[in-house]
Amino acid sequence: MKKGFGFYVTILAAILGLAAGIYFLSIHGTFGLDSTHNGVCFDPMIVALLLGGAALAAILMAVKKFGLASLVTCAAPGIALCVFIHKCYWYVVDVFVGIDEKHGFDPRFITFTALIAAAFVVGEVAIYTRKEAKKAE
Repeated sequence: MKKGFGFYVTILAAILGLAAGIYFLSIHGTFGLDSTHNGVCFDPMIVALLLGGAALAAILMAVKKFGLASLVTCAAPGIALCVFIHKCYWYVVDVFVGIDEKHGFDPRFITFTALIAAAFVVGEVAIYTRKEAKKAE
């Protein structure tokens, strides 16, 4: 059976989720002014959702449950993104209000936000794309 475009998109979404989880864990969710509590946005649930979602998607793809795998690659980063937004609210407010205006957004914050958003968007695309190629008639 030939693999369709959606199969590869699902793999890409899982890899992006895995990369986001590893990156967030490596920086320990700390952005901006490290000495304030507002710059610490670490939550183990974010890491568990990203890494666990990537692992679960890989397992589901191994047993040929491509539809469920694409659902996991969308839902896990989506929920992790919501938790991340909740945890980093005060950091974002500090930057916008001007408390951390000299530094602006930390490049680590921008990198992680881009990774998790990309994982979610690519996972969303994976849901709506064909996982198996059409059979030749």
